[in-house]
Amino acid sequence: MQQTVVTIDPSVCHAKLKSEKTLCGLAYFDDQKSQRGIVLESLEYFRLMTFFKNYNYEGPSDILLIYLWVVAAHMIKTIENDQDQQAAAKKLDEIAREAIPTRSGDKKNFLGGLLKETPGETDKIQAYLKGLKDILAKEIIAKFFKDGKRTVDAKFWSGIAKRKFMGLSYTGL
Repeated sequence: MQQTVVTIDPSVCHAKLKSEKTLCGLAYFDDQKSQRGIVLESLEYFRLMTFFKNYNYEGPSDILLIYLWVVAAHMIKTIENDQDQQAAAKKLDEIAREAIPTRSGDKKNFLGGLLKETPGETDKIQAYLKGLKDILAKEIIAKFFKDGKRTVDAKFWSGIAKRKFMGLSYTGL
C-alpha cells in the first residue's frame, strides 16, 4: 500500500487583507469592518497555522495575524471547559481588557522584536489591540456557543488550540 504525503506550504496563509497604514510595525485598520475582517481571517487560518513551527511573515498584516493566532489560542484554552456562555464571555472580556506589553524587551511581550517601539504611540497601540481582542473574543464565543449551549465544534477548537504556533504562548500580565 502506498502512502500519500500531503504538504501544505505556509506561504499560502499570508494575510489577504493588507493595510497601507502601520502602527508599531503592525498593520493598522482604522474602520470596524476591516478590523473584524482581519480577525475573521485569523480564525480562518487558525486551525492550519497551529501545525507550523516556522512562518515567514511578509509584512505588517502577517505580524498582526501572528498576534491574533496566539491570543486566540490563549482565549480558547481559557474557556475550553466552560459550559456556560455568560461565564465564558466574562473570562474572554477580562483577557480583552488586559494591557498589552509593548516594549520589545518585556518578557511578557511574546511578539518580541516584531513589535516596533514607536515613541508616542503606546496608548494608540494599546487601544487598537484591545479592540481587536474584543472582536476576537466575540467571534470565539460565537464559535463555541449557539443559543446559550456549547457547540460540537468547541471540542475541535479546544484540541487545536493546545498546539503552540511557532512555539509562542500568550503570557498575559
